Amino acid sequence: MNNHHSKHTRDCAHCGAPFAINPRVGRRHRYCGRPECVRISQAVSRRKWLTQNGGKTYYLNANAKDRVRTWRQDNPQYWKKKTGGKRAQETEFVVTKKLRSILRDVALQDSIDTNLALKIGIISHLTGTALQDVIAKEIRRLMLRGHAILQGKIPKL
Repeated sequence: MNNHHSKHTRDCAHCGAPFAINPRVGRRHRYCGRPECVRISQAVSRRKWLTQNGGKTYYLNANAKDRVRTWRQDNPQYWKKKTGGKRAQETEFVVTKKLRSILRDVALQDSIDTNLALKIGIISHLTGTALQDVIAKEIRRLMLRGHAILQGKIPKL
């Protein structure tokens, strides 16, 4: 195989560079994450899928229409958003008298992480948005800036 620890790394099937194996993919993980290798991996997967499923005719022949029609009949209203899974419907949470008395003694503000809420509020105010992705990116940027300051480095503006 290769000289790397075989359980954790593998050489890319395209470029040959060693990469860490995603444990969820395991033995099927053959390509590294470089853009060119990802494109090659997708092309190989597409060719393999088309070979196993009758090529481009999978979408074009009369069977394709029947397959879609059957699937739609078996999955009516597949496009509607589900409001709760089967598990949520089966399990019903019951608040007992004892739990209710305990909850009465706990103030809501004690259970909220006010420090985190304050940080998110400040970042939201400074960026002018409440989008989680923007706030998360800004938190990462500010953390790196803070680490640089603590290490005595002058951060870039």
